[in-house]
Amino acid sequence: MTLQPDPSPPTAQNYSWAVPPDTGHTPLKADVAVIGAGSGGLTAALLAAAGGKRVVLIERERTGGECTFTGCVPSKTLLALARTVHTARQSAALGLTVDGGPDWSTVRAQLRQVIDSFEDVDSPGSIEARGVQVVGGQAAFVSPHVLEVTRNGQTRTVMAEKFVLATGAQAIVPDIDGLGTVPFLTHETIFDVPERPAHLLVLGGGPIGCELSQAFARLGSRVTLVQRGPRLIDRDEPEASAALLQTLREDGVTVHLNADTLQAARTETGVRLQLEGGQALEGTHLLVAVGKAPRVKGLGLEVIGADFDRKGLKVRANMQSISCPYLWGAGDVVGGPMFTHGATERGTLAGLGTLAWWGKGLAALRAPAARVEDIPWVTYTEPEIAHWGLTEAQAVKQHGGRVVVVDYGFSHLDRARTEGAASADHRGFVKLVALKGLLGSPVGLRVVGAQVVGSRAGELIQMLSLPSRLNVHPAKLALLPVPYPTFGEAVRQTYLGLLVDSPAFGRRRPGRAGDHTQAPGPSATRPQGSRA
Repeated sequence: MTLQPDPSPPTAQNYSWAVPPDTGHTPLKADVAVIGAGSGGLTAALLAAAGGKRVVLIERERTGGECTFTGCVPSKTLLALARTVHTARQSAALGLTVDGGPDWSTVRAQLRQVIDSFEDVDSPGSIEARGVQVVGGQAAFVSPHVLEVTRNGQTRTVMAEKFVLATGAQAIVPDIDGLGTVPFLTHETIFDVPERPAHLLVLGGGPIGCELSQAFARLGSRVTLVQRGPRLIDRDEPEASAALLQTLREDGVTVHLNADTLQAARTETGVRLQLEGGQALEGTHLLVAVGKAPRVKGLGLEVIGADFDRKGLKVRANMQSISCPYLWGAGDVVGGPMFTHGATERGTLAGLGTLAWWGKGLAALRAPAARVEDIPWVTYTEPEIAHWGLTEAQAVKQHGGRVVVVDYGFSHLDRARTEGAASADHRGFVKLVALKGLLGSPVGLRVVGAQVVGSRAGELIQMLSLPSRLNVHPAKLALLPVPYPTFGEAVRQTYLGLLVDSPAFGRRRPGRAGDHTQAPGPSATRPQGSRA
């Protein structure tokens, strides 16, 4: 078994929306030059063009960026295909039998088909039709307001009044002895692997590592996940980490926690990892998924005095560089949480900033709501795991005894009970973290965090976060009727639990510091009259 990449992977030359060769030599002049055509860069470029600016968009590889080719689109497609296989295998209870596994070439063809479907909006032709000139090549500043764009040994000059840096992030390669001699995979190359891994070793228990571990396990690979820390997805609540660990193990994933990897080596059949304590793991393929780092090197940022470090370009709340007044950042390059929806928001701020005074004013008004740290995120395993705001431990650390928590188990939810035979939704839950109102009353009651595990968690977390993000009292959401039976009832029931101390609406309790790994279970009484 080989770890070498597919001889014809879906790289730029295979896609019609790869950036075409640039044969011009005349310097290009623009009002705004955007470097990077991912979610953040595309948003900024199109917004600036809509505002009447002459915009040049520079992309070194493929317009569409990580989300389209190596992130959201292929990973969620792979998870959906894996879910189909898993559901089929779980049909034995209905008298059906499913043997064998999916054909990997068919799986890859499905991935490419979905990626191809984004051509209408992401191709250079589509972008140029909306008023943005697309130039291919690697860009670097050579003097203030001047870029050199290099491609195929040729260089072209681009001059602009304002610039947006949206170069994204790249996979972190940890400092492990021997790793440089091992042909490992990352989230940027895993979807090009020519054969289904017989035994996939995964370094990293964050969202990427967990999502791909579950997907490949359900598609028939043997999977071993190695996490350096004590739990998976450690930015979420401990209960969510525990629920995901249980699910992955039920899917057949071997998970090693608190496991430091000391050495990697090539073997005849793949790769060997040596763990601290003497244990050795052997697999046919290795996926390195320990995180991403902003792509800031080799861009000539020093030439224009733009401050940056390993955490990314240093920017103000409106995404303007703190040290270079004609440069804005958009997307992962500014560091912090790295989500496509966050990149889009940052691209919106950057695009507004390149406009006249009114654009800068709108960016200033929008900046608080566009803070990536305050936007919900989702890990798209099954069950989905979604989070927003402060964890319980963070809230207690900041606010002490003012914290109150509501735990609402999906075992109380009629919709989850109807689907329980075919899913693990009966084990799902909502956790709401809030600050008590005045003298324990609803006056001044404020929600500061939420966690959901279960079906539609990504949709439910948005609703749970709305009162605080829109500055609306939680009672308004609690008293708003919802269709029956839906998972949306969980939102209303949990918010009612903030106002009424009753087992019908989950369990209300004081906030506690430290780790809590016991998810809300079926111990509380099932709510009566939930069809109202």
